[in-house]
Amino acid sequence: MKRVREVYTEGAEERRRKIIDFIRSLQFSVPLYRLRQQEGRRPCANCGKRRQYYCYDCLTVVHPESHPPPLFLPLNVYVILHPGEIRGKSTSLAASTISPDLHIVEYPKVPSSLELESTLVLYPSSQSTELSDIKDLDSVKNVVFIDSTWQQSKAIARDERVCRFKKVRIKSQMSLFWRFQNNDPTYLATVEAIYFFLREFISNKRKHCAEESKEPLYRGDVDDLLFYYINQYVAVQQRYSHDTTMQYTTRHFDGYILPSSSWDELVASPLKDLKEGNVI
Repeated sequence: MKRVREVYTEGAEERRRKIIDFIRSLQFSVPLYRLRQQEGRRPCANCGKRRQYYCYDCLTVVHPESHPPPLFLPLNVYVILHPGEIRGKSTSLAASTISPDLHIVEYPKVPSSLELESTLVLYPSSQSTELSDIKDLDSVKNVVFIDSTWQQSKAIARDERVCRFKKVRIKSQMSLFWRFQNNDPTYLATVEAIYFFLREFISNKRKHCAEESKEPLYRGDVDDLLFYYINQYVAVQQRYSHDTTMQYTTRHFDGYILPSSSWDELVASPLKDLKEGNVI
């Protein structure tokens, strides 16, 4: 049996509290319990394949009644998807069904019409610049992300069509991703990278505005991008919290599963919650 990796610096209680507080702070246009009310799979209107929430081949939703409304982003987002990635496991595809400004391009194709001066690529390296150090954010119109394993991303980042863009990095964040990886938890899932980039981008632009405001710099503008991702994360935590005889893969970080009844509360409908006397 492979030995588990102890990488979290905070204790389980502190991490659980922070994660639950973060999820509760998200301002989804549609509550998660509405998504959970969808039972069974439905056929995709394009290809006919039965999908639970959305078709990752056609990028269409199969339950429009519980899908967030179109989310317009402050700039164009392009995701270069490695062809070896399993589409059903890609986190960026679900987000692309929510925003018409999030475009998926499968490598070796890359966005070809982007201007050098107005495009950034999020890629942490020694040549990357902190996003907060970019002075003229108004000139930024496009941002490129790479959706692949870390090893695969290196080859795409070296592609001359990609490496010509200015590389940037964002502040360190802790990933919630349920798929194991060989790095540490600060290596984000693609949708997390998109979300935290846009969140930082929006906050920095408002910070640089001459007009002062008492409102927070970030106001939930792009929270909907995490709609399906957070639903899946909570589902994983619920599954292993309910059945303590199940063991999560030892290839993941030790302590990833955080047993708690709060996971159920996060996706409970108001009626059910009221009957059970819970307060969310």
